[in-house]
Amino acid sequence: MMAFEWNDFVTTIRDADIEFEHLKKVQLAQAILESGRGSSDLFKLHGNPFGMKYRPEMSGIAIPVTYEANDGKDTYCKFVTLEDAIRGYWIFIDRPVYSGWRTSISSPDAYIKFIAFAGYIGGDSGAKQTYVDKVANLFDEASKLLRRSPVDGSFWKKNGVLLEVGHGTLPSGLFDPGAVGVNSKNEYELNKLAVEAAKRVIRQAGVPCDITDAVASLYNLGIRAAGYDVFCSVHHNSANRSTQGAEVLVHNAKADPPDLALSRIMSAEIAAELGIRDRIAGGRDPRQALGVLSGAEDTDVRVSVLAEVYFIDVRVPNVVDWSTRGGQAIGRAILKWLRANQ
Repeated sequence: MMAFEWNDFVTTIRDADIEFEHLKKVQLAQAILESGRGSSDLFKLHGNPFGMKYRPEMSGIAIPVTYEANDGKDTYCKFVTLEDAIRGYWIFIDRPVYSGWRTSISSPDAYIKFIAFAGYIGGDSGAKQTYVDKVANLFDEASKLLRRSPVDGSFWKKNGVLLEVGHGTLPSGLFDPGAVGVNSKNEYELNKLAVEAAKRVIRQAGVPCDITDAVASLYNLGIRAAGYDVFCSVHHNSANRSTQGAEVLVHNAKADPPDLALSRIMSAEIAAELGIRDRIAGGRDPRQALGVLSGAEDTDVRVSVLAEVYFIDVRVPNVVDWSTRGGQAIGRAILKWLRANQ
């Protein structure tokens, strides 16, 4: 049986598509600590760099295997592929014992402290805090391993980019499709297409990018946005059948010059990509009373905008193509702003 290789694991986690990109360095830091940089037999023979013991929820992605660690024999997770190990880690964390972990993701430090004290590490509070400190001390090493080139890391200062899919499931459980134009898809579907396209562009540049959808309240949205360099809520405009155009809006009272700069860059980028009017350059005031931005602006997010990609009350050649290209333009605009504000 071929042993798993540490360098292969680092490459796999670097390229993995996980829910919260900025938490990759925590996941890798834990693997460094738990596996001794890939030197443990649990990793080399069983593809488990995280020291995860087998639980019923792991059925289907992991195989139970008896393994003797420092604290004696127990049943651990065995993974067939390194991709399964990375996905399995998040299935492990999604178990009820760690319920609420998504409320503690504003920073890698907050996340590792939450899961450690929730039960990832045994012992008293002192032992748990020692584990937190050991993992945190490996963040710099993990970050360096995750970088694809020497310039990576210069694009962002905090947690990278958070994109919100406009509309979706409400706190009541009802679904809000957003606007429904003359084309075949509702706004929420188009917003999701644009967000996924923007995420791909941003991540391909090596910048962490996460997506949020259907937040419970503006307060929760603000908590979710805290610590990111850029928050962008993605929408499609409606109710203007006389013209076609793109616009990117900022909060009327809380916007600052960096917000306005991203508004101009992004509106121009979308308009140029789709060959439509740039409504911001044309005199549209980007400052609007937008609750979705109020929630984000109340945190330490560096810049916050709401992108209206195009008017869906106007027929376009292909809505999927337009929303995808509009999303790609959003991604490029964010990268331009990050590079200009290193």
